[in-house]
Amino acid sequence: MPTNNDTRIEYLGTNPSSDFPISLLIFVSLIAHWLVFFFLPSSITPLIKSYILSTIHASVSVLAVCFFYIRSSINLTQVNRILGGGFEGTYDEIMAYSICYSAGYFIHDLLIMFYFKSVRTSSAMFHHIVVLIIGLSGVYTRVGHTSQFLMLFEELSTIPLSLKAIYHHHHRIHEFLALLFAITFILSRLIYGTIICIFIFGAVPKFIQMATNVGDMTSIILIIIQMILIVTTRLLNLYWAVLIIRKMCAIFRRKKPSVSVKKIELDKKPE
Repeated sequence: MPTNNDTRIEYLGTNPSSDFPISLLIFVSLIAHWLVFFFLPSSITPLIKSYILSTIHASVSVLAVCFFYIRSSINLTQVNRILGGGFEGTYDEIMAYSICYSAGYFIHDLLIMFYFKSVRTSSAMFHHIVVLIIGLSGVYTRVGHTSQFLMLFEELSTIPLSLKAIYHHHHRIHEFLALLFAITFILSRLIYGTIICIFIFGAVPKFIQMATNVGDMTSIILIIIQMILIVTTRLLNLYWAVLIIRKMCAIFRRKKPSVSVKKIELDKKPE
């Protein structure tokens, strides 16, 4: 007869293990990001420094998810592989390391925003806080851990966004990166993110049923809170998408060649 612990494994998995050094890894990530920020040349503004670190974090996160997809036999319909933490001793363990690394980065970036007004934006701070709540609750409890890791692929659009800000003085590069940002935003945050969300919300009823069977109200409350926050991030992405589309339309309108009055007069047929 299966025990309550065996049933919990069916929807929570076993990763990360109870002795996994979560807090230590987050602290190391925080210090590492702070050191990189501090040792960057003083001639670089805090805003550009934050974009450099953002590019590094996004690149590492996207590569981690890609490596996971290549090496792991992920099953997005299996409850403990999409709303749990996966299994200890497999490639699922990369998820915990990646989440801890990202948590350290987001904490660092929030502190930088609080300290430097030039770096601070309300939407970015709100996004970081929501992502931190989801990520930390997942890595410490295993609830929603895999889904949070897979969502890190959305950072793909952050790479051209940050590079666009870094190369803002180079007009052609800036324009190319602006277009690349719009494309990657749609592909990663709207299309890819929506696909992952479909699998996430599809597994929620079974997760709640399994947790209810063993009286695990903590996991039920956590998954409901996480689902609310995930919906919030979806709405935030839609808001950003509207802003991006408006900006791109304005750029294309400015680029549209206008017919001069002189040309119109020349083109008129003589009467």
